[in-house]
Amino acid sequence: MPLRQDTQNSSATVFAKDKIYGHMDRVREWAKSGLSRPVTIEMDLTNLCNQKCPHCFGYAPERDAARMHLEEAKRIISEIKDVGARGLTFTGGGDPLVSPICLPCVEHARALGLDVGFITNAQALTETHARTLLANCQWLRVSIDAATPEVFMKTHGMDAKMFRKVLDNVRLLARLKRETGSFCTLGIGFLTSPETKKDIYAFAELGRSLGVDYAQYRPLLRRHGFADVDYSDAEILSEMRRAAALSTPDYRVVSSEHKYELIASGQLERDYKKCYGQHFAAVVSADKKMYVCCHMRGVEKYCLGDLSKQSLPEIWSSEHRRKVADSVDFKDCPPLCRCDSFNTILWKIKEEGAPAETDPKPRAHPNFI
Repeated sequence: MPLRQDTQNSSATVFAKDKIYGHMDRVREWAKSGLSRPVTIEMDLTNLCNQKCPHCFGYAPERDAARMHLEEAKRIISEIKDVGARGLTFTGGGDPLVSPICLPCVEHARALGLDVGFITNAQALTETHARTLLANCQWLRVSIDAATPEVFMKTHGMDAKMFRKVLDNVRLLARLKRETGSFCTLGIGFLTSPETKKDIYAFAELGRSLGVDYAQYRPLLRRHGFADVDYSDAEILSEMRRAAALSTPDYRVVSSEHKYELIASGQLERDYKKCYGQHFAAVVSADKKMYVCCHMRGVEKYCLGDLSKQSLPEIWSSEHRRKVADSVDFKDCPPLCRCDSFNTILWKIKEEGAPAETDPKPRAHPNFI
């Protein structure tokens, strides 16, 4: 049976920067006691991938081929539920569809009552994958990052044949969504940068032709240990504004708008002094280690613990996790990071005594902060 979703075609609120307000029970608990429970966990089933994206936050398969087995993955998913998480995103690491256990893991997570999200490059997608994902996921996003084979080669390292295959697989997802009546929100993603800007407008046109619910833009962020990227290209914002005009009631062209507003105003410096967002989100990697966030996968100083040696609730409540939380050095972090928007909110609540929103407006997919 398809999932029931209270808000359809509400892609603009899927990417709202203030969804942490939907979890004020958790925020108040943490602000009062210092103890927290996660809202959203990202999970990598494998570090293997069938594409060659140069800016990927995952691992290069030639140096890390970690993958989970079904029973250990199901155990970890059950512990994610036990520790109080509300949303689970299958991502990478490598591409989750490369893992032979992805479908039973998705079904297991949903059966436990977790909201499920799924991020994939869709190259390995089959009809069986599509039907299972559409029946169990709140949302599914395909990372394409191009509207032409030329840019796809730059962003994913794959040729025109694979570009066409990915687009065909997205069309399959869109068709099956309509046929099955699935309420899964289906989208495609595009990382903006100077080298991809020529495809920005065409990407919005592409999404409409594919039949998805939304096309989403996010700024490309630097990987840990790499040089910073150029955030200043004004053409990117103008092209995105042009693309936004292609939105219709049934198809949304959306962006991490607050991040682009900060870029446009030159405000890349953080307005908070500690990373509090990690108390409500974390990453479980395919090597069965937990990390503070997606940007720090594989960075040992930001490893929270090893799930092959401890349970997830043990790691979450450990003194070691609290020490790692206190040790985050923003010099290691890219600007506009995964936790940036709710870090600002959490800092104002905890350190500045700002009043929390008491009657939060509805937000689609609230358990994915």
